[in-house]
This record gives sequence, structure tokens and C-alpha cells, in this order.
Amino acid sequence: MGVMGSQAVVEMLCAHDVRYVFGLPGDTSTGLYEALFEARHRLAHIMTRDERSAAFMADAYARLSYRPGICEGPSGGGATYIAPGVAEAHYSSIPLICLTTDIPLRDQGRNVLTEMDQPGLFATITKWHAQAKNAARIPDLLRRAFRLATAGRPGAVHLSLPSDVLAEEMEGAVLYGDPACTTYPSYRTRADPRAVEAAAAALLAAQRPVLIAGGGAMIAAAWDEITALAERLALPVGTSINGKGSIAEGHPLSIGVVGENGGRTYANDLAREADLVFFVGCKTDSVTTMHWTIPPLAGGATIIHLDADPAELGNTYPTAIGLAGDAKLTLQDLLAALGDVQRDAAPRAAELAKRSRGWWAEFAEQAQADALPIKPQRIISELAAALPADYVIAADPGTMTPFTAAYFRCAAGRHIVIPRAFGGLGYALPAVVGAQYARPNATVVGLLGDGSLGMAAGEMETIRRLNLPVILIHFNNRCFGWIKTLQHFYHQDKYYSVDFGEEDCVALAQSFGLRARRIERPGELGDALRQAIFRQEPTFLDVPTAPEYQDVPPVAKWQEAAKRGPGN
Repeated sequence: MGVMGSQAVVEMLCAHDVRYVFGLPGDTSTGLYEALFEARHRLAHIMTRDERSAAFMADAYARLSYRPGICEGPSGGGATYIAPGVAEAHYSSIPLICLTTDIPLRDQGRNVLTEMDQPGLFATITKWHAQAKNAARIPDLLRRAFRLATAGRPGAVHLSLPSDVLAEEMEGAVLYGDPACTTYPSYRTRADPRAVEAAAAALLAAQRPVLIAGGGAMIAAAWDEITALAERLALPVGTSINGKGSIAEGHPLSIGVVGENGGRTYANDLAREADLVFFVGCKTDSVTTMHWTIPPLAGGATIIHLDADPAELGNTYPTAIGLAGDAKLTLQDLLAALGDVQRDAAPRAAELAKRSRGWWAEFAEQAQADALPIKPQRIISELAAALPADYVIAADPGTMTPFTAAYFRCAAGRHIVIPRAFGGLGYALPAVVGAQYARPNATVVGLLGDGSLGMAAGEMETIRRLNLPVILIHFNNRCFGWIKTLQHFYHQDKYYSVDFGEEDCVALAQSFGLRARRIERPGELGDALRQAIFRQEPTFLDVPTAPEYQDVPPVAKWQEAAKRGPGN
């Protein structure tokens, strides 16, 4: 007896050591679910309440497990709903494999319910997309999907699976996986040795060098190499938001996040003053560089750029030395090229400590404040004090991002997950599910706003059903705070369609079965966090916070606007 197409899909996932698939069923996917049922002891299916959440869960799982994330959804609405999460993963260079079932091939073009051009939908938001035309092609297509998702610059891929192809029987199936593509990055490459030698010479000649690490450094797991390079050359290290963890932020040579959103002012000054900037796995985007002013485009700083994707080299800055290769391997080669050089890091570290002292003193004052609504700085401070060494924070865009980026001192490694490609709300609540499966022994915390809660609240049922011991901290300012702040600073306080009505978020969380509590005073927060970590059960903490226009976060243009006053 042959193998059904649906069985081939599941067997190919198992052959690539896939452990979890995130998704939910639809009319076109019942055949696939039968095969998943038969394989349930080898491969777990995690049912979500929304297809977008399935993609966000797979995205967070991939970031933290260093395995490609797998999500699936049915035809029609399922494909359109899952697309936002696929786009976020792809443009964040996260390896995600999206499977969508589809109407039968034989019925295409006949106005069957849920018919659409699935490959066309996913063409601009994936690295590769295809449709299985017959069952015999499924093994080849899935091997290609894993290879393309994990190799080079990782990204999302999509495979459309028509229901009649899934029901088709195939003879002589060769079902094997590619062991190199069960984790990422696969098939790592090294930069040209001549370019590495040139980079070493330039770094040694520089007087005020700064390294800025981006998400690519985290994808390559290059934090040990970055730390070693910093210590060898007394080299200050800043990061993008997605690069947090490229060096322990308690390290004396770490200067934290640079840029417009969550950048530390002294870190931005150091990058602006540098005579050489070494970008590692960083796309040199508008936010990280404050629209290409740190370093200035015409400032004369020497630019060295290391990236797995050659298309990024010289894309926004005139680059003196381009290094096309994996960050971890290429930095190992660079360390070797430096020979026995060992600079005294103490003077540079002392300078960094002096320049940062006032900034951290200001934060400490805010973090100890007993003000109501509770200051976000206080939340970040209490969270940092309560968390054990093994933790994961998934933060939504909005209030949570700049405060987490600027003030939470991250350990080396992937501990913080924030969607930075499109900044879509509703990420953190499903992301904690993927995070918990990726790091089951870690304390997993989700930071979300009320705008995000409204978009993803249904996944609290998923959290309770799976009994995941995650902690959700709800920054409750009763509005779309980011947009309201824009209306405050740039539109003369013409607040329109940004405010929410009265809602009992604690009752909402309790209705889904979570242990929930409203934090009435700042002093309650630390104990509430420690109790939640100790209890190891799904917990929701509702924290009243001021909107961003009242308690301005570390967003450079807003802080400047606050000095000038609204409308100026």
C-alpha cells in the first residue's frame, strides 16, 4: 500500500525532527489532521484560536529554539489570517515554514468556496513559495522548504497543499530529511580571508571604534565571539533592538541599544563620535541609525559591515570593507587574524561607566517612583529584580518596546523577543506559547498593551488549556497609546479613535481560567511577580500605566518634541 500525500507531509516533518506544529483546522485540512493524529506521539500539534497567532507562536519558537518554526492553516480565511505572522517572520529573517491546505486542484477556476491564489498571496512575504501539484512532489518540496528557510539569510517559506493532493496515494516514496536543516543557520559560510585581514587592520588602526550588532548576530548565536572581540580590542558594543543579547548588557563594554527607539543617549553619542563603526548582522535600518545619523552618512567614519546576505553590504552606508558570511564563523576568523593583540580594556570601560552614570541615575529615580499610574520604568525594574537567570521576555510594540530596549539589561543570548519588522500589535500573547515550548525550563513573561490584548485575547484560552506557566504583564493605559502620543505631539491634541472604554481585564483573564490580579500600588508588583514565578501557573497581572504622551518613553524624536512642547 502506498503513502497518502497527507502522510508524506507529516513524515517529512518528522524526518526533519520537527516537534511542534502550530495551527488550527478548517474544511480543507481534515486529511492532514488525520495524519497528524496518527503521528501524535512523535509530533505535537498545538491548536491556536487564530491563524495569525499560529504564525506568531511558530516565529517565537524559532527565535528561541534555533529550529525552524512550523505553522499551518486552512484555505481562504485561514491563509489570509496567517499571512501577517508569516510576513513578520520573513522580514525579521526568522526561518518559518507555513503550510496551508487548499481546495482540490481539479476544482480550481470554478468558484469553489475559499478559492484564491495562495502562491500569489505569499509571493511578496516569503523567501520561496510553491504549490504541490501531485503527492510525489511533496518530499522534494518540503526538503527545499527546510533548506531555503534555514540557509543563507533565513526567512519564511510557504507551501500550498491542495486537499486532493493530500488524499492522493503515492508509490515508492523516498521520505528522508536533510539533517543540516533541522536547525539554523544551516550551511554557514565564511567571509573572504582577504576582507577579514583588511577588517582586522582597520580595527587596529581605529581610535574610537564601536561595534553595533543586529538580529543577524543573534541568528548566528555569535555572542561569545562578539564578547571576545570587545575584550581583545577594548571595543564598545551597542545593538539594535533585535540584537539585544549579542553581549551581556551588564558587561563593562556594553553600551546597550542604539538608535531612535529605546536607544540610550550616551550610546547614540558614542556611535555618532566613532571613527569606525563595525556593523555585525545589522541591516543599518532607519531606526537603529536614527535615519543614518549615527554614524553620520558624511561623517567620515570607516564602515565595516558583516552580514550573511551580501545584498545588505553597502546598502545604506558607503562601506570600506564588506564581509559576506556567517557572523559567528567570520568573527572567529577575525579573532584569529588579530593574532595575540590584547588591549587594556580598563580605560575604555571607565570612560563608558562615566558617560552612562547620569543616564542610569535618572532611570533609577523613575524606577523607584511610587507614582500612580505606575511608571513603566518601575515595571521593568521590578521584573529585572524578580526574574531568575533563565528567562524569556516577549514584548509587544508600543510602550513595552522602548522601555524594554533601553532599560532591561539583557544577559548574553536570546532572551528577548520583539517583533521589529512591522511592529504589529497582538504578538506577545501568542508568542509566549511558542517561547514556552522552545524553552520549557525558562520563566516566560509576556509584556503587552491593551491594544494588543484586544487583538489576541483568545489565546489566553490556549495558554490555560495547555497549562503553560507563563506570566502576562498588561500595561493598561486604556488607549492606543503610541498613536495618541503622535496626535499629542504633532496634531495639537486632536485625539480621535484612540481611547478605549471601561473594561475589566482581570475578569476577562479569569474567565479564560488564568490567575489574575490588578496591581493597585507600585509596591505590590515585586511580590506579585515573585509569587507568579513560584506558583508556575498561567498568570495575568493588570498594571495601570500612563500613556506615552504623559510618561514619554526613550524615543528620541518624542523626547525632543517633549522639550519643545506639543505642536512645536
